[in-house]
Amino acid sequence: KFLKGKEEEGKLTFASTWSTFLSSLTPTELLDTRFATTSPHIMSDSDRQLYFSDHVIELQNAEDEKRRRIRDARRRAEKAQRDAFREALVKMAKEGLIVPETRWRGIEERVSGDGEFEAVQAQGREVARELFEDFVYDWKEEYRRDKVTLARVWEMSKKKELPVLGDGDDKKKTMGAAVEDFGRALLESSAGSPDLYGEIRRISNVGAKKNPLSSIHLFYNELRANHSAADTAGKKTKNGHNGKKKQDGDDASSSEDEGEIIEDGEEKEA
Repeated sequence: KFLKGKEEEGKLTFASTWSTFLSSLTPTELLDTRFATTSPHIMSDSDRQLYFSDHVIELQNAEDEKRRRIRDARRRAEKAQRDAFREALVKMAKEGLIVPETRWRGIEERVSGDGEFEAVQAQGREVARELFEDFVYDWKEEYRRDKVTLARVWEMSKKKELPVLGDGDDKKKTMGAAVEDFGRALLESSAGSPDLYGEIRRISNVGAKKNPLSSIHLFYNELRANHSAADTAGKKTKNGHNGKKKQDGDDASSSEDEGEIIEDGEEKEA
């Protein structure tokens, strides 16, 4: 009871030693019958120190547990903040503002005013950037692995049967519907190979849950971009040929006219 009372008064803590505790006591407290050793029936000085040590150990254990709970609570709070920031990145990726090749400097200004960014920034100056780089790295690595399988199925299939180019009726579909059709076409094309079929099915079912856009969606976008670039290049080449033909025709016509003018001049001179 004596030690408990001193604990409540703040004279005894988990960091107290026997000497510091004694020096904190007043003369009256030193003569307290619960603490004094002058009477034969009272515990010896060594017994008092033993009881003191046991009490301090209990205080230290309680302090360690308190600190552990505080650390755990802080870690949970920081994890929740990091998860919220990642969800913000996922949202931006779904909106097309982030792709696996995006660099931090490309979005830093855009996210700098967001509450999710400020929360993780408070954890450390580089935390937000590191979280972003981990996000796009994991996304890019998963796509790189999945693309090997997707490219195999694409190459072994009849490309004209896959709705990837965005021509005709496909233009009227939403992006989500077009990607779903593309995924089903890949599954159908890989049906003859159990291993490939299983991989395409895994990519279809798992990829979209882990990342904002599935590897199938990314592959679909890549094929569309390649097709669009090739189509644009083809049109430029075609227009260039047509322009050259037209220029050649104009040059020939101009030469004939110039010849006629010269002939008329000669006739006049004659």
